[in-house]
Amino acid sequence: MNTLTSEERFRVQDYKFEKSDFYHYFKTLYKDRGYKAFYQFNNRPHRRKYSRSLIKMFSPRGYGLEIGCGARTICPTDRTILSDGFQEHGVHDSIAKVFFKGDTIPYDSDSFDFLLSEHVLEHIANPIKALKEWLRVLRSEGILYIFLPHMKRTNDKYRSITTLDHLIEDYKNNTPYNDGTHYDDWIQNVVKKGLMPSHYQRMDKQELLNSASIHHHVWTEKEIIELFNYLNLEILFVDEKVKDRRDSFAVIARKK
Repeated sequence: MNTLTSEERFRVQDYKFEKSDFYHYFKTLYKDRGYKAFYQFNNRPHRRKYSRSLIKMFSPRGYGLEIGCGARTICPTDRTILSDGFQEHGVHDSIAKVFFKGDTIPYDSDSFDFLLSEHVLEHIANPIKALKEWLRVLRSEGILYIFLPHMKRTNDKYRSITTLDHLIEDYKNNTPYNDGTHYDDWIQNVVKKGLMPSHYQRMDKQELLNSASIHHHVWTEKEIIELFNYLNLEILFVDEKVKDRRDSFAVIARKK
């Protein structure tokens, strides 16, 4: 249950949405890539047309919330609140305008028509706790968009799948966000395999855990479907390999 007082909560109407989603995208790409942005903007699929079309298809109107947006977003920024838990990710600054941990959202219940997270849930040690909070701020029949790294197509390929039973135990034990349970497995099957992202190599164990930099959990679309069924969500769409982010799968569900 969210314990924030009314004074600590944010209001959707106070957020400054972008007037032009298209211009905002180019501006953030230019900040990240400099003059290379002009080439990439015109010649590479950075805008993620396919993924954006999924949001337009299932959420053509209404306000949304993105959890952990990082340096870029596929959400319509003229009606999506961009949030993050950290000011920076690796070598990139976050483009978020509001900051909070994903398992304690400072908005009232039933505030949003859709919620999206991309490559975030695997960084959260207690996913069910986070998902319950995400569903709290979704309105009835609100849409949940989850994009996650497929374990066979990322640096998690030598690790074991996280089971639903494990997630339920994490929730029952109120596992904290910087839990170190999976750190040794990550060292053994990611770092020692030479698959650790270079921008994390300067960090020690506690820095990695406190910044939610490691993947606590490893999944394919099948496990997320099982998890969503457990949470009584209606599955609307599943894509085992997202066309414009091929390391990822996507699951879209509706809150009943």
